[in-house]
Amino acid sequence: MTADMNNAISDKKLNFRDLGGTVTSDGRKLRYGVLLRSAKLSKLKPSDSRALTDFYKLKYVIDVRSDIEKDGREDIIPAGAEYVEIPVFNENTLSITSGMGADVFAAVKQAKSKRELLNYIPELTDVYPLMVTDEYAVSQISKCLKLMMSNREGATLFHCTAGKDRTGVISALLLTMLGVPYETVLADYMKTNEVSGKNSKKYSFLARVFMRDKAIAEKVYRVFRAEKEYLDSFFQTADKNFGSFENFVSEGLKITPEEIEDFKSFILD
Repeated sequence: MTADMNNAISDKKLNFRDLGGTVTSDGRKLRYGVLLRSAKLSKLKPSDSRALTDFYKLKYVIDVRSDIEKDGREDIIPAGAEYVEIPVFNENTLSITSGMGADVFAAVKQAKSKRELLNYIPELTDVYPLMVTDEYAVSQISKCLKLMMSNREGATLFHCTAGKDRTGVISALLLTMLGVPYETVLADYMKTNEVSGKNSKKYSFLARVFMRDKAIAEKVYRVFRAEKEYLDSFFQTADKNFGSFENFVSEGLKITPEEIEDFKSFILD
């Protein structure tokens, strides 16, 4: 499978990309057609569904959204793929985006006060560290990673709602474990802005029109974007709480160096 397979998926709003071709610090490359990331599949086009089946031989779709986010936005599962639900956050903790999109629009229109709306919109530098400090979230992320690392029978696609935050962290974890330098990890993470840029401006404008508040509009704008400080806050929390990224992987995620080396031998060329 080659880089051309990325063009098999036509819907740019899907925020889809194959992590294949990513180069590690020692010059090796991830195989194409193994690790796929995207946004939710609730509006998956038939042509893209066929591509995931025919070109990628999709084995697993891992959905890390909460039940609230999935309600009315259920995934369309390509033929032959197994749907696996591994929500990163439980309903008592926090859903990073609460579905965003229409939900934020509704909140902007229905909020009883500016303070209520400000409280509704998460500060993502507070959210990303939860994926290190919340035991449930860490255990769920570990399940995602271990399933992806054990699959040898086709591609694994993992996603949240926008394919930005939880998906971004899981992707960053995978790439870092495989020895990809942080600049490359960050560049992959920031690609989401090529898709989410219009939504950032659209919903920020709506917030300004309905609420007439610059602070709210700015917060809405930021929550739709991938920002370096968000991803930095995740890795900084891992270093602070576990002493190093490697310790977080082994002690928090319970993934051994042997498991990582086995996965490297499979996915790296």
